[in-house]
Amino acid sequence: MAMIGSILTQAFPPSPQFTEKDIPSQAGKVFIVTGGNSGIGLEVVKILYSKGGTVYMAGRNAEKINTAIKALKSAHDPTANPGRIKSLILDLGDLSTIPACAADFLAQESRLDILFNNGGIAQVPAGSVSAQGHEAHVGTNCLGPFLLTQLLLPVLLRTAKSAPKAGVRVVWVSSGIIDIKAPVGGLILDELAPGHHSHDKAHNYSVSKAGDWLLASELDQRVRKHGIVSVALSPGQLKAPGFDRLPWYQRWLMKPLLHDPIMGAYTELWAALSLDVTCADGGRYALPWGRWHPSPRKDILESLRAKAEGGTGLAAEFWHWCEEQSKDYVGVGS
Repeated sequence: MAMIGSILTQAFPPSPQFTEKDIPSQAGKVFIVTGGNSGIGLEVVKILYSKGGTVYMAGRNAEKINTAIKALKSAHDPTANPGRIKSLILDLGDLSTIPACAADFLAQESRLDILFNNGGIAQVPAGSVSAQGHEAHVGTNCLGPFLLTQLLLPVLLRTAKSAPKAGVRVVWVSSGIIDIKAPVGGLILDELAPGHHSHDKAHNYSVSKAGDWLLASELDQRVRKHGIVSVALSPGQLKAPGFDRLPWYQRWLMKPLLHDPIMGAYTELWAALSLDVTCADGGRYALPWGRWHPSPRKDILESLRAKAEGGTGLAAEFWHWCEEQSKDYVGVGS
């Protein structure tokens, strides 16, 4: 029954209580939005830019990023005091590109208020792998954001020293699919080894999105004492390119339940900017369009807790696995 209730509350969420009108000026603040040139990420960038923030639109394709930036700038009245939009090039599916991206950002900025780990892939064919040979979803949705976050952690910590408590945040975009498709505990470490990847693309996607929550929780263990918030969220069932890869009958069934990307942006912005979110909420999981999950899966909650706390310690094991897989790229290009 809890699972049914979770599915229903995400399929039919209440009206958003945190939108553009609730966001004050963001002048002086700096943001990174991965996957910011399309979909939900683009909507997040639009709003932060309109509020005077300095927003870095991060993605793989420089031409697409520049086109999106030009379109946003031309759509805004320059006398309305919008912020700045700048580009960052990275491929989350290729760890070798991420140190250069972080270095590019750090050469331009001395602060980072919010990191939106928004970019990712969905429903790519089974057997797909990242540039380093990891299952594609885990490599792109978990390892890439993990490494980027690690490389940017020093500037996040530095910013937190002068920012209000809970003013600096890391937002990990997960998916509601974890409630219905993720394996027991969220993921299975043995499946991550080459040659052991699942042949079910929906399973692989759900594992990567559960992994995002595990990483958000583990980061919280490390940064809460510094006044930084790390949370995960499901942005909602949205009109996005990933759904185009689903079988036609699934698209037909889901179409009436899909919302415009801006609704997902409201979920992300609530997690990133709402004063209702505090350091005590670190590691929690948010639902559309800005509220905490009322009944998370108990097996995943057990994964978030250390063995000494009565949990399985799986989140810590996954964090260490990510550290091991990305260690060769820490310090590269710095």
